[in-house]
Amino acid sequence: MCARLDPHIEPPASRRPGRVGDICVLFAPSRPIIPAVRDRLERLRSEFGGRIVDPLHLTLERTDGEDADGLTAAVREYGARAGPLAVRGEKLFVTRSPYRGSDVLKLHVTGSEPLRRQIDGLRSTIQKAGLRSLYGDERATSVSVLEQIERDGPLEGWPFPLELFVADELIVSRILGASRYDILERIAVP
Repeated sequence: MCARLDPHIEPPASRRPGRVGDICVLFAPSRPIIPAVRDRLERLRSEFGGRIVDPLHLTLERTDGEDADGLTAAVREYGARAGPLAVRGEKLFVTRSPYRGSDVLKLHVTGSEPLRRQIDGLRSTIQKAGLRSLYGDERATSVSVLEQIERDGPLEGWPFPLELFVADELIVSRILGASRYDILERIAVP
């Protein structure tokens, strides 16, 4: 249907796709998306169909969900020393999301030292708590912007980079099914 995952942009993020029961740690904005970004998302939706992902977020980590309390405690601990992070998208691509049961339009996130520190800091905290990450050590980052896309659209020609949001909230979320989640905790980042 649509252009597929480019392995040079987004290598597989884990040993297996997300599935029911997994718990993710999301980095999201606590405030509404600014109008210019909302307008761009609406233009993308008009080209590709589907639904705008809400809330927009960067998934920092995913675990098998066996120790929700331990993960939540580790994220709380990390959140107390984390800082806000500007998230900027630089290139569109489409990939299949098995647990969503559809194709997803994503934006590759511009790499930066602050982003690397956030990912490394959270991963280290989770490992010290004795929890196992489902993400590999090397992984590209992206933000899903549309889910259940319905048609081909142009992946090139959009003005980038795009300042998507400032992430200032960590969300611990369990996958319940296709586009269904249980928010276990929200942690404000100082």
